[in-house]
Amino acid sequence: MSKKRKKKGWKIPPFLTPLLHGFEHFTDKIIPFLLVALAILLILENPFWTLIHLEEYEPGITIFDYTIVTFFVVDLIFKWFKVRRVGTFLKMYWLDIIAVFPFFFFFRLYLRLGTLLRIGEGISEAQKVAHEAVLIREVSLIREVELAKETRLLKETRPLIRVLRVVQRFLRFLKSRFVVGKEIAKRLPEPAKK
Repeated sequence: MSKKRKKKGWKIPPFLTPLLHGFEHFTDKIIPFLLVALAILLILENPFWTLIHLEEYEPGITIFDYTIVTFFVVDLIFKWFKVRRVGTFLKMYWLDIIAVFPFFFFFRLYLRLGTLLRIGEGISEAQKVAHEAVLIREVSLIREVELAKETRLLKETRPLIRVLRVVQRFLRFLKSRFVVGKEIAKRLPEPAKK
């Protein structure tokens, strides 16, 4: 009496299968081109030298960066559906996971939370000072000084954010070396067995 165990999980509807296979094929083909563009961006936006000032192109660069991350995430999702075991997935694709992990988001979140906490402290200070009409002018000056400090802090942390982005892009580029190597290895003829 053997009972068949039903597979748990989400089953792909049959009408989506050809679309998903096509999109997976497209993703596999476009990633090397995106990685070449990423390598060029790494060379241009390097914290150690400046070939082109990219600050004026920042929105476009950010969109391009998010596009690359999106394709890597989609690629990881397709790989997950092939493996479906957490341990095996982490062992096989740990570098891919690190490449798409948004380190700079956490750094920005930390900066924003710090700013919010400082603003919260500033509000409580303002409530204390509001009772004394003579000190209203000093409160505005204090806020201007705090704003200047926050602006200086953001300017000082910009190189660190750029370094984090460069490291993340380098990890993505390193991942591409493995992807290209696997593709080359697939296309090589197998050695003849004796």
